[in-house]
Amino acid sequence: MPTSDLTAAVVADRLGLDDSYRDWLTALARCEPATPASLPPPSEADALLARLGVRDDDRGDVLEVWPSAQTDPELWWLVERCRGRVLAAMGDGDAAIACPSLPAALGLKGRCFWIFVYAATVDDARRWHGEHGVPDDVSWATLADLGQQVMLHRRRHGTTGLDLQWWLVLHFTGAIYELGRLQFHMHHLFRGPAGPPFWPDADEVERLGPGFRAGDAALGIHIPEHGHLTPEGCDESLAMARDFFARCFPEHRARLGTCTSWLLDEQLAEYLRPTSNIVRFQRRFHLAPGAAEDSRSTLRFVFDRVPKSVDELPQRTTLEKAIVEHIRGGGTWRTRTGWVEL
Repeated sequence: MPTSDLTAAVVADRLGLDDSYRDWLTALARCEPATPASLPPPSEADALLARLGVRDDDRGDVLEVWPSAQTDPELWWLVERCRGRVLAAMGDGDAAIACPSLPAALGLKGRCFWIFVYAATVDDARRWHGEHGVPDDVSWATLADLGQQVMLHRRRHGTTGLDLQWWLVLHFTGAIYELGRLQFHMHHLFRGPAGPPFWPDADEVERLGPGFRAGDAALGIHIPEHGHLTPEGCDESLAMARDFFARCFPEHRARLGTCTSWLLDEQLAEYLRPTSNIVRFQRRFHLAPGAAEDSRSTLRFVFDRVPKSVDELPQRTTLEKAIVEHIRGGGTWRTRTGWVEL
């Protein structure tokens, strides 16, 4: 059956999508992209996946289930419409797009579904980058976060796939850019899922003035999980960001960079040396009041899992020892929000 003849109900039935997918499918059924989705043939797709940072072992698995409209019409129906939703949000750093994982029963093909969607959106993202003067190296470094997330999936689950697909919406809608060690996300305070979740109260916001108010432009600062978080690398990234956004997106005039992370938990400074990269990173930021008591999140970032008991965890580094010691002592790790003037 041609994809144009498919309906959301038929797709749901054939792919085993239960009622929990109903709202998503209804939204997709209304999203017909202006141009059809396309993927290179498997013989050329390996080079594309490598450019997107996907490693050799995972590329082989992805290519094994590489889809087409002819061989996978129901899956292709989803790919086309998910790409359409990404295109509709191009340039909107405040967009919220539902990105559910497909049922486990679909196996490798289901785990790789969002890899297919983003691979089909590469040309669109690259075109957006080109229209805004984004340098080629920044463009590809940003999109290659796809491969980083596939690598993290393998590290955490032992299989090829992608389960943090919601995060990559920012990359493929032109909202986030990797500039040296850090990534920077264009957003507006309290206009989308970036929040931030914690912020000064209304009186303090009024005192602090422009840049702190709801709707003001901001840059979300994110720390990719690769390389050392050195002060020099962070200084370089912040300098790059000031120049990059002034040249490529001058309309997004952000006074502040915001960061919400377990790395900003001030309790870490009780265990780490003052000269540690984490503590020096924390010192850049003014902490907003409020925190999420969230040891599970910290454990996932540091150890890639939440164990039944912290006794199962390795303690090879000062950081790992600190995380375990704090929990054993009855403490809870927190997620905090901070801001820095750009």
